[in-house]
Amino acid sequence: MKRQILTFLFLVLSGFSLQAQNTSEDGQAVPAGAPIPQWLLDDWAARTAGTGTWITDNSAYKNENEPFDAYGLQWAYGIGKKHLNGRLYCIRDGKDIGAVWQFLEFWDPAAGEARIVQIGSDGTVGQGKAWRLDDGSVKVQQVFTSPGGGAFGSGHHSWMEGGAHHTQSFAIEEGKWVKRRYCVWKLSRE
Repeated sequence: MKRQILTFLFLVLSGFSLQAQNTSEDGQAVPAGAPIPQWLLDDWAARTAGTGTWITDNSAYKNENEPFDAYGLQWAYGIGKKHLNGRLYCIRDGKDIGAVWQFLEFWDPAAGEARIVQIGSDGTVGQGKAWRLDDGSVKVQQVFTSPGGGAFGSGHHSWMEGGAHHTQSFAIEEGKWVKRRYCVWKLSRE
């Protein structure tokens, strides 16, 4: 038991002395241990504003397999406002009928990048990173793996405009970003 504690302490303490350096999407060097960048704090503040709940109409995509009137995205800060928790849920007849995805977004100081982990109701896990573009919008790239072993790439481009949160989703196929769904999320007052 003593040996396990010492090994744990060694691993924890040795982690504090790492001097790795990473590169951001724009090619800038990002030292390990870098603080959370202001663009990410601003993005989190925008998404958690007011109720932190954003609704998008689903009428353009509603079908037999997707009978929902709308979707909701609910964002809240984690402890210390150092990460973001979220959930994507389905709405039918004005009611929340259950979450289909949960999210965790955080700044990884060791990698010097914003990271996203997304877990679906079927056990599918998406992991990836986010970065800010020159125009202030944000891109996210993830790889999803299902419990059955299949994997696929996905991306999102998001921005705030006119008080709404806009998202364009993409399938990533052989390195190409192929447009999929476009959504306009409006802040819920409830």
